[in-house]
Amino acid sequence: METVIVILSTLAVLSLILIAFVVLFRKYHRISHIAFFLSALSTAVVIGGDSLCVLRPESLVTWKRIVFIAEAVMVTSWLLFSMSFARVDYWGAVSKFSRALLLASPLFIYFFTAKPVEDFFYSPEFDIEKTLFLENTGYIFNLLLLFYSIVSIINLEATLRSSSGIGKWQIKYTIMGAGSIIAMNIFYYSYALLYRSLNMELLPVREGVILVSALLIGLSIFKHKALHVEIAISRKILFRSVSIFVVGFYLLGLGIVGEGMRYMGPQVGKNITTFLGFAGAILIMTALLSEQLRRKALVFISKNFYSSKYDYREQWLRFTQRISLKHTSEELLESIAGEFKEAIGSRGASVWLKEKDNGEYHCVTGPENDVIKEGPDKGLIEFLQSKKWILNVDDNKCKEIVEIHKSFLENTETSLIVPLFHIEDLIGFVILKEGLSGDEYNYEDYDLLKTLAKQATSAIMNSKLSVELTEAKEMEAVGRLSSFIIHDLKNAVSMLSLIAHNAEEHIDNPDFQRDAMRAVSNTSEKIKGIIERLKNLPAKTSLELEYSDLGACVRSAVSQLNMNGDPKLSFTEAGPVYTKIDREEIIKVIINLIMNAIDAAGTRGAIKINIGAGNSMAFIKVTDNGCGMSPDFIEKRLFKPFQTTKKKGLGIGLYQCKTIIDAHSGKLTVDSVEGRGTSFAVFLPLAAE
Repeated sequence: METVIVILSTLAVLSLILIAFVVLFRKYHRISHIAFFLSALSTAVVIGGDSLCVLRPESLVTWKRIVFIAEAVMVTSWLLFSMSFARVDYWGAVSKFSRALLLASPLFIYFFTAKPVEDFFYSPEFDIEKTLFLENTGYIFNLLLLFYSIVSIINLEATLRSSSGIGKWQIKYTIMGAGSIIAMNIFYYSYALLYRSLNMELLPVREGVILVSALLIGLSIFKHKALHVEIAISRKILFRSVSIFVVGFYLLGLGIVGEGMRYMGPQVGKNITTFLGFAGAILIMTALLSEQLRRKALVFISKNFYSSKYDYREQWLRFTQRISLKHTSEELLESIAGEFKEAIGSRGASVWLKEKDNGEYHCVTGPENDVIKEGPDKGLIEFLQSKKWILNVDDNKCKEIVEIHKSFLENTETSLIVPLFHIEDLIGFVILKEGLSGDEYNYEDYDLLKTLAKQATSAIMNSKLSVELTEAKEMEAVGRLSSFIIHDLKNAVSMLSLIAHNAEEHIDNPDFQRDAMRAVSNTSEKIKGIIERLKNLPAKTSLELEYSDLGACVRSAVSQLNMNGDPKLSFTEAGPVYTKIDREEIIKVIINLIMNAIDAAGTRGAIKINIGAGNSMAFIKVTDNGCGMSPDFIEKRLFKPFQTTKKKGLGIGLYQCKTIIDAHSGKLTVDSVEGRGTSFAVFLPLAAE
């Protein structure tokens, strides 16, 4: 027996240490990597320490103390690994109870490792029986070890049940290996609690199970890249367990084997029965978790027990629900690829879309997006466009086209190509790799894929239209801003035209000359400012508010216009009226209203400006005796962009004025009678005293 212990313990310990350090020295570290390193290393210490206890009974107390410390670290490390392995948000996906158990683990480790070994067990005849009888402290310690192990295996099952497709295929052997180690611990600690003793003669069984489990974990990590998988865990699945079914099947088989092995001797029968029981459990889990077997069983049941191979309603609802939850084009396309892959059990899928500018097709999802730079040849696209078939590389009807484009199809590992048609336009296609079940595709598979293709096409086109609509709105905003700037330039030109017109009569007047030069200078500065705004689109989006007197704003606007009595302008105010405004923008509004009044009244007309306050609002009224406006124009067109009664007007001025006043939480109103004139009133909140 000692030889068996030496061989098994050496192999198990070396396997665990090798895998642990390979995982530790990987390029990218995750919390699950550290947790696995600690779990594997502490498990190796437990196995090695227990082996030395059996082989060197005189050092029992020393080695068993080390084993107790390692066991405390082991179960907490396996708990952390079960919470973090292959999970995107490991902390948010576990129950509060698991979190509390993990956070309490340092206290658990410290409390029991600080106790003397004599408080855990006594061993009157260890040389003969290889049995340690538990004291109260040892009993509680093993109870907690069992408790941590049960929670760990529940977490691992939740991870496995939340995975699917290739992700499940990649991680299943790691979870089976880790789960087998934890299950062995559950058996060992439950046995200790049942008989209130630690049976060290079970050590070869533990070592054998752990060795097989380590090999499974190594296979999964090195061949299937299990440590690269990330799965979103559903909270609903955390406490759904099939453990009762597995344990029941396991106990039934164990009882049958045990009855047969009873006649081969009590100790040999016990060890072999236990080992075969765990080996059988591992084989059963391997069969149950095989994605290929699952797909084959699904196909068999669908063919023989149902009229249709697929539940189309379920497939449609699931596909629609999952893609409708995506917010970006990238997320949508990745979801479509994943749903196609899951629908028929493919090993992989990628979406290819047509470029708008050159009409070429490029991969837009998955790793192929970075690896495969060249798209399909024109002949393959013409085949898909004309035939509108799902191309199956194993179909004799497609043999010729497959041979012509063999290079592209092999590079992309193509098994099926599902075209995506919008009306008659081939907007893209989905490439599916070889299926997991190995079953031949038939008309039901094609019908399902065509149905999903129509829904996928609709979703892709909606996403494209949404992007185009967003871009159109951005262009509309730029166009609106440009209209505002053009209108400001028009006002500046109108000011210069007004100065030139008045200069014909007042050019020799020194006062007019000074006013004209000042107005030209101001207009020049305004044009420079407009040019700067054009250089730095978009225009300023926030108001620069300050306390200002509306009368001062009106006087500044009038001085910039340099009217010199043509037309006549009268200005009345009831004293200083202060508001919190963007002075530059409000002056722009006043200038625009006065310019409109000048255009309406002509040089022989009259314009009145009145400033006052009432009902917590300040107001500016600009009144002219011009041509006025019709009620229909005021109601339907006045404040709409690009609507004007002027022959050379842009129809943007009053729209811009209203936008500015609205931004100040104010109001712009109009009162007009055709043939008699118009009065515009600007209302702004009074500044708090």
